[in-house]
Amino acid sequence: MKKGIYLVLLAFAMAAGLIGQSLAQTQTCETCPMQVGLDAQQHFVVYDGDGTRHWVECIGCALKLLKTYDTIRIETYCDWYGPDYPVVAEISQHGAVSTVNPSSAFILMGGGCTANRVAYNQTAADELLANGYSEYTMMMMQQALPPSTNVTTIQNRALTFAATSEETTPQSYLLLAVIAVIGIVVIAGAIIAYKRLKR
Repeated sequence: MKKGIYLVLLAFAMAAGLIGQSLAQTQTCETCPMQVGLDAQQHFVVYDGDGTRHWVECIGCALKLLKTYDTIRIETYCDWYGPDYPVVAEISQHGAVSTVNPSSAFILMGGGCTANRVAYNQTAADELLANGYSEYTMMMMQQALPPSTNVTTIQNRALTFAATSEETTPQSYLLLAVIAVIGIVVIAGAIIAYKRLKR
């Protein structure tokens, strides 16, 4: 009987540890309510002019930082070709001055975090419009793009984000739901195991 209780406690501790680790690795986006998981942290590395790292969920959120910071540097990569095709933007004067490498890069703005993409060139942009995503696109963004998706340069969009506020689509709280479900399952399992052990 004691062995069963120890197993239940061990399972509970392991589940709590996994949940804690998941939460510890997640940041909150600075411009939207989304949680920035490890994939987004690797996909978007953003610094302000003082070298401070900022957490964002998508390229649109990164550009919205221009409302607060005069200068930002965005390090990301193509959603079609992957990490071997980096895209780096140095933006200052709240979007008035931009240098983007490569200069052929585009961004696709579909109306919310899950519908925003980065394209290395026109070919990548066309493929993303046609297919929605590739294996390199973050998991939560692996969906078709809406027909209204706007394709533009980072320079042009930086000016828009610096000057206006853009409404974003309500986002999913999937991570919190998953954690809640795991917690409920672990607690229910512990109760059932305890009742069986008492028989």
